[in-house]
Amino acid sequence: MAIDLRSDTVTRPGAAMRRAMAEAEVGDDVFGDDPTVRALQDRIAKLLGKEAALFTPSGTMANQLALATHVRPGDEVLIDRAAHMVNYESGAGAALSGVQFRTFDSPAGGFGVDDVRPLQRPAHYYWSPRTRLVELENTHNGRGGEVFRLDRMRAVRAWADAEGLGVHLDGARLWNASVASGVALHDYGACAHTVSVCFSKGLGAPVGSMVAGDAKAIAQAHRLRKMWGGGMRQVGVLAAAALWALDHNWPRLGEDHEKAQRLAAAVQRCRGLRLVRPPETNILIVEVTDPADTPQRVVDELGQAGVLCAVWDARCFRMVTHLDAGFEDIDHAAAALVRLRG
Repeated sequence: MAIDLRSDTVTRPGAAMRRAMAEAEVGDDVFGDDPTVRALQDRIAKLLGKEAALFTPSGTMANQLALATHVRPGDEVLIDRAAHMVNYESGAGAALSGVQFRTFDSPAGGFGVDDVRPLQRPAHYYWSPRTRLVELENTHNGRGGEVFRLDRMRAVRAWADAEGLGVHLDGARLWNASVASGVALHDYGACAHTVSVCFSKGLGAPVGSMVAGDAKAIAQAHRLRKMWGGGMRQVGVLAAAALWALDHNWPRLGEDHEKAQRLAAAVQRCRGLRLVRPPETNILIVEVTDPADTPQRVVDELGQAGVLCAVWDARCFRMVTHLDAGFEDIDHAAAALVRLRG
């Protein structure tokens, strides 16, 4: 069986999670009658320090619902060039909310006020798009699972409040950020008006994300979720998986970070390969430095050796550790990498 390191989304629910799903108490969530969904929403709202939360089928929907609560068509969002909302949500910001993204490159550790202040449009420039939102991402998928520094996040939130701007935090892997940094989820949550989190990545649930914020924003998101086709019925079977994952899979995320370090050590023993940055959590982005070589060639060679990775861009490939790839699997993958490229 192949060792699949393409993403932490490839995890499958184990027997105990499946039992929790089968035994879940359910109701019609469109009517607000599913007790397991309500329990999950209440738990996430409390963890993030928010008034309310809403279960969604995907992280993309959670992000887009949050975006829509902050903006109107023609508004502009200040956002990192490599952000998930820019690159991996099929242009939904423009299609659904009519916004444009003003992108920039972040320094290591995430951007600060000095990075975004010059990008804000003057309010009296009626001929320009209106700056309405700043977007944060933690951990940052496009930057190799980097953890956004809490002090910078706090400073951006304080600046945004002073300027009357909204702040959204894409926290799909906020669980990893919390484990790696020791920062509590509610401290990260306090840095943004709305926050999204995902259950189907490192936590290993089969489906589901959440958007959290104040009661007014979540009420608006609830209506839009129905409009966009995200209103589900007896969805407690999915919420039960997320609740089980919070209890059992969140505490073990540090193991995935350790696995990434083992893979990083193997990359450093390989010719023609270079870590774009040392892994802080569970994602490695590896550059192929030989101009005559390609990421696809490396991925194909590893695939033939039983290790699945993903091409990231024209010069890089990606490996992501997760609960379905144990330490023995990681050591096998590391050995294959060194054998093929060392």
